[in-house]
Amino acid sequence: MSILYVVSDKQGAGKTALCAALAQLLRAHGKRATAFKPVSDGAHDDDHALYQTLLATDAPAPCDADALSQIADAAARLAAQNDVVIAEASSSLTPDQSRRIADALDARVIALATFAPDLSPDAVLALGAPYADRLVGYVVNNLTLYMQTHAQANLIPGIQASGAPLLALLPEDRRLLGVSVAQLADRLSGEFILDEGDPDDLVEYLMVGGMSLDPGETYFATRDNRAAIVRGDRPDLQMSALGAPGNTACLIATGGIQPIEYVRYEAEQEEIPIIIVQTDTLDTMDALNALIDSSRFDHPLKLERFTSLLTRHLDIETLLAAITP
Repeated sequence: MSILYVVSDKQGAGKTALCAALAQLLRAHGKRATAFKPVSDGAHDDDHALYQTLLATDAPAPCDADALSQIADAAARLAAQNDVVIAEASSSLTPDQSRRIADALDARVIALATFAPDLSPDAVLALGAPYADRLVGYVVNNLTLYMQTHAQANLIPGIQASGAPLLALLPEDRRLLGVSVAQLADRLSGEFILDEGDPDDLVEYLMVGGMSLDPGETYFATRDNRAAIVRGDRPDLQMSALGAPGNTACLIATGGIQPIEYVRYEAEQEEIPIIIVQTDTLDTMDALNALIDSSRFDHPLKLERFTSLLTRHLDIETLLAAITP
């Protein structure tokens, strides 16, 4: 039995995604694996429930940070049924508190850093420094496409020079920022006038009709898994969104105006839900952009995608060697 403890440089770095996807990847390699969060980040922290849902595991409830024996007991209960238990560190902990928990769990540690243009090797290495001999290696998440050359030339050599492995350099991925159709409707207090399709369908892009000089279908076809935001009195743009190649996850009709019957018929045939909102298009976009910015790792398709990223980019052999007794 092995315990992995995942720490990060900030809240929102992707610890929950990494822990859940690591469990899935290890399962694919024949290990019985699960994940849990021993200490909560606060009253609104729902990571405990997310692990239960995404991994179908009966994860124990979080404890107080100073209740080291309870934390160790919770991990032991999971370890009795698993080969690998992955524990997510709370962002509310100090490095000293987090180190004490790693000691109480007798855990190996993965340090997760969020990529930024000014991220230095020293900053990454400082994240792992408190864990010394417990450190398995580093993961850097959310590397933007245009900064890959910079990272290869500057970030990676500095980390590798320390002797600690860089287990993965993970690219940013739009799907991980997605939200469901149901979440969009809830955020906008929208009314489904046609609820064909799947309310759990994941929306990756928000596209406003009339914001491009290209023909409507050409414009909407540039993005897949999209929500089309169109004024309720623009059937031409609504039809373009419904007929464009790729997946229109939903049509959002703004201004409180119901689309004409022909549009509703076409949406029904294509099984695309229509949501009417009372706000105008600009206010609707402002609300949805805020929702995207605060999106959570809370969807099976996000777990699938992050697991795929780990499969392609994680040095799984080094990790397995470090956690195999």
